[in-house]
Amino acid sequence: RDKQSKKTEASPQNKSQQSNQPATKKAKRNKPVPEDYVCQACKNQITPPHWIYDCPNKVTERGCNQVAKKLRGLHDPASRKVFVSGLPFDATEGNVQRFFDAKMIEEGSSQLVHCKLLKFEDSQRCKGQAFLTFDSDEAAKRALKLSGMVWEDVEEEGVSTKKKGKGKKNKGEEEKKELRLKVSKVLNRFVTKQKKSH
Repeated sequence: RDKQSKKTEASPQNKSQQSNQPATKKAKRNKPVPEDYVCQACKNQITPPHWIYDCPNKVTERGCNQVAKKLRGLHDPASRKVFVSGLPFDATEGNVQRFFDAKMIEEGSSQLVHCKLLKFEDSQRCKGQAFLTFDSDEAAKRALKLSGMVWEDVEEEGVSTKKKGKGKKNKGEEEKKELRLKVSKVLNRFVTKQKKSH
C-alpha cells in the first residue's frame, strides 16, 4: 500500500512538470536559400528569405499525397540514359566511348556525355555492364538500335597499341569469343525489382 500511495503522489507532480515544458519546435534548416527560390506558401512576401518548410503560412494537409508509399522517391530515369551489357571484362570508359562514337557517327552527330562502368570491388575490372548518358533523346534512341551488334576494339587515333609478349598466340587469344552487346532502356528501380521477383 505504501508503494502504491507513493506512485499516486508522484504522478500528478510528473504531469505538472510535463505540462510546464515548452513544446518542441523543429529546427530551421541551415542550408542557405538561393536568390531565385520562391516560397510557394507566401510567394516571398514574408522576409527574410526562407524555405517553405519554415514558412508560417504553410498549410499541411494530411492524406493529399496521391503517390503510393512504395513509389515515393522513385523517379523515372532520364530518357537520355541507356544500359549496356555484353562488354568485355577489360573494357574501359575510353573503349566504350570510342566504340559508340564510331558506330553512331554514320547515323548522325551525337555525343556520349557520361559513361559509368560497373566494376568488381576487388579487381576493379569491368563487369561487362555500363550506364551511358547521351546529349539528347534521339541519340539514346539511336544507341538502342545498336543492340545485338558485335563488340569491336576501336583504337585511339594517333596511338599505336602494341600487344605484350612475343611468339605464338595462346589458344584463348586465337579463339576469342564474339561478344554481342545488348542495349536497353534504364528502368525504374521499382519496376526492376518486380521483374526480379517474378
